[in-house]
Amino acid sequence: MTNTLRTKQGTPIIPLPKAFSFIQNGITEFDSILSLFKWNYSNTKIIIDGNQCKHASYQTLTLLILYLWKLKQQKTFISIQFPKHSTLDIMWNRLDGPNYLSILNNSQNNFHYVYNKPLFAIKYKDHNITQMLNTIRDYAMDLPTDLIRGYEDAVRYIISELTYNALEHGFNPQIPSLLQFNWYRDKNQLSFILADLGVGIKTHLEQTYAPFTNNADAIAMALEPEISGTFGVNVGPYKQQNNAGMGLYLSSNLGKTLEADMYIVSGDGVAHISPLDVTYTTLNNSWPGTFIYMTIGFDRLKTYDLHKHLEDFRKHATETVAKRNNIVRAPELYIDMYNYCGERCEVKLEAINLRERKIIPAIQKGETVILDFSHAITATHSFLTALLADPIKILGLKSYKQIKIIGANETIRTIIDFVFDTYTN
Repeated sequence: MTNTLRTKQGTPIIPLPKAFSFIQNGITEFDSILSLFKWNYSNTKIIIDGNQCKHASYQTLTLLILYLWKLKQQKTFISIQFPKHSTLDIMWNRLDGPNYLSILNNSQNNFHYVYNKPLFAIKYKDHNITQMLNTIRDYAMDLPTDLIRGYEDAVRYIISELTYNALEHGFNPQIPSLLQFNWYRDKNQLSFILADLGVGIKTHLEQTYAPFTNNADAIAMALEPEISGTFGVNVGPYKQQNNAGMGLYLSSNLGKTLEADMYIVSGDGVAHISPLDVTYTTLNNSWPGTFIYMTIGFDRLKTYDLHKHLEDFRKHATETVAKRNNIVRAPELYIDMYNYCGERCEVKLEAINLRERKIIPAIQKGETVILDFSHAITATHSFLTALLADPIKILGLKSYKQIKIIGANETIRTIIDFVFDTYTN
């Protein structure tokens, strides 16, 4: 490890390299950039020296802003030295980088980017996420190429899923997440980065699951359906949440269908999701949170059916979760109450016949019974007691799971709840 550069007065200097980019000699790698970010500075002064930097990317400048925000939170005074009118200085101004402090300190402020290089600070309980996603769609529609036509909704869907992931799982109350994206005309390529300084994937999952050996293993598990959500978490900020943990699963699989390259970096772990496979590596340096870097190439026209892909992924997710939990879906008996009793469920004998001929035999076979009251106007207490009391007595508390009531209006639902409470106590 090289010694930290310092001025004569002892001020640490962080020199940006000639190429401040993830792409080095045509290869995407993160260690050289992450090695620049020293996180232990506090109550001191540092210099960011860009005098030798000849080339940069907007994605790495986005990470630099988060780094500067973190150091300012640690009461570090930062001097930024970018040569006037240099490539680095021009790019920094296009992102509205000079105003990074006012955006951090004012919850109502956001970046005023120029030259179509959008950068958004995603703040907690931000009411402008829809507006941000609309801006993304408009940006894609205005690109000077027909190659992206038909893909705008898919790109928006991916970014939407990842944005809400950042708010729900990567939330840092002091430092917003950042989203930056742009179009590379010479490559017909759309790239974006979504980065946060939250708890990281490993720490987030360990609120529910056993500790992981490393960050790469945690990322691999987070890519599975219904893993990184908040179901079953009864402590901390997730106590009242109800998130299905499908964001990374759906966005990564959509990325594959778009023939994109997606990188997930959390701590020192990296997952690279390509159109063909997923590979995992461990870095020498860490990012104290999570960032997702994605590039989508549009080198040929083809049709794209977002809804079909999503339906396929959801079906696969259901099968995967069932296998994981060794679940065999119970058969179901569906009963439309209107077909048996009309719109007024009042005749007690009809309830008894339906109970004896249909409901109890289904329960004894382990089937789930679905009672649909959608077309019923009324149902009397005596009718519902005759219909449900014996099945509830047979099942006990399991009746809440094995007997499903759908479509009931408020009055019928109230009586049914009373019957359930009476015969399960």
